[in-house]
Amino acid sequence: MEKENLKIDLVNRIHQIDDLTKLTAIQTILDTLEEDNFSILEKHDALEPEDFAGYIKEWIKNM
Repeated sequence: MEKENLKIDLVNRIHQIDDLTKLTAIQTILDTLEEDNFSILEKHDALEPEDFAGYIKEWIKNM
């Protein structure tokens, strides 16, 4: 029953939104959740930080 109440609440909240940008954002989230290729590993690979240690060492050496 909790799942059905949550669905009803989400639908009601979406019906109250008039902003096209917000509706597009919700659509994008739903599309992303439906993609079969989406995985946590891909997400982490996309967010992998660059290693700036070499740049910092050179910058300090040149000071």
